Amino acid sequence: MIADEFKRTLSRVREAIDSNSELSIFNSVPAGVSRRPELDAPEEYLDFLMVADGVIMGAVVILDRKSVVQAQKWISPGMVEVPEDPGSWFVVGKINENPVLINRQDGSIWAYPDMLTTWWESRRFERMADNLAEFVLRYGLGPDYLRITNSPESDEWWQLLRQLGYV
Repeated sequence: MIADEFKRTLSRVREAIDSNSELSIFNSVPAGVSRRPELDAPEEYLDFLMVADGVIMGAVVILDRKSVVQAQKWISPGMVEVPEDPGSWFVVGKINENPVLINRQDGSIWAYPDMLTTWWESRRFERMADNLAEFVLRYGLGPDYLRITNSPESDEWWQLLRQLGYV
């Protein structure tokens, strides 16, 4: 279940993006879908889609309902190493070009945090957050954005986060 505070945060970011035509070129927090999508996806992701149909937060992206289906090919056998059965995972987004996955059993978020290596060659596959909302707040809208994206402090998204008081 997505908390009301998280919904208000996304709404505030949506308003900031919509009021700045330059920011809206490469960033977005679209409105949520009107009814729950029929996707074979973790519950938390489906709940997220009701609040926002994907988000682009600088280099951190949570995929929309249309793109997420195609993204599942990133975890097909031979494409990526995960610590368990590939069927236990769901690609939910990306950091730069590295996929972000939800563990279907516990809802935890995992990624390939080594930004100096392409994800399919990375030896690091790490738990990033306990759930999707925590991941978005910490890495898309919070203090770990620069570290996880390897972006400079002049990054346009980082500047928005500073302006909004999130970092």
